[in-house]
Amino acid sequence: MTKYTAPEFGKPAFNCPHCAAFAHMQWQSKEQRVYYRAICVHCKKYSIWRVTQTIPYGVDYRAKEGEMIYPDFGSAPLPAEDMPEDVKKDYEEAARIFIKSPRGVAALLRLGLQKLCIHLGEKGKNINDDIRSLVEKGVFSGQVVKVADTLRITGNNAVHPGQISDEDFDRAAAKMFDLINFIVKKAITEPKELDELYQLMPENARNAAEEKDKKNLQNQVQNPSTPPTQK
Repeated sequence: MTKYTAPEFGKPAFNCPHCAAFAHMQWQSKEQRVYYRAICVHCKKYSIWRVTQTIPYGVDYRAKEGEMIYPDFGSAPLPAEDMPEDVKKDYEEAARIFIKSPRGVAALLRLGLQKLCIHLGEKGKNINDDIRSLVEKGVFSGQVVKVADTLRITGNNAVHPGQISDEDFDRAAAKMFDLINFIVKKAITEPKELDELYQLMPENARNAAEEKDKKNLQNQVQNPSTPPTQK
């Protein structure tokens, strides 16, 4: 998964909540005990931060901690480009409540995963069954299954208090955005990119390859012990 550095008050560089690029931030403030803004040197857009804690500094005080109040996506990464719209809607809602409700984030992203399974051809009634079915179809690899199960289990525990400590839940919820983006990349983006590359092949060569694959599949069905032809 791509390394993501969450926005943090006073940090010189992080992934911009607007353009998602990892970029240097220019911090400015006219009311140093109240508000700051961090300007992204990449896209020139800014985030607004409210000071939440100050510390003594000589005869005055200086800001120590703060929270981002604009944009309201908290510290979550942007959704993957190929994320389906209904999944993205849950993702963005989860991003808006991330700071206030990590359990709400987990529940929303689990719902997003369930909708994603429907986009990948499953029924959407039982998320565990959907994940196993996608494994059997070859859509999910072993690595993706672990990611999907992490999302599913964490989301389930969001509505069963006491099974995961609040501290662990905060850490898990922060990673769930990366996890669902990872699944979209592996299950939607990469197959699409491979198909686009395949379409660049000459049509005659594609047709010949597809016909050979079709014959190999038929031979395997009729004679399971016969290895596929290699040409």
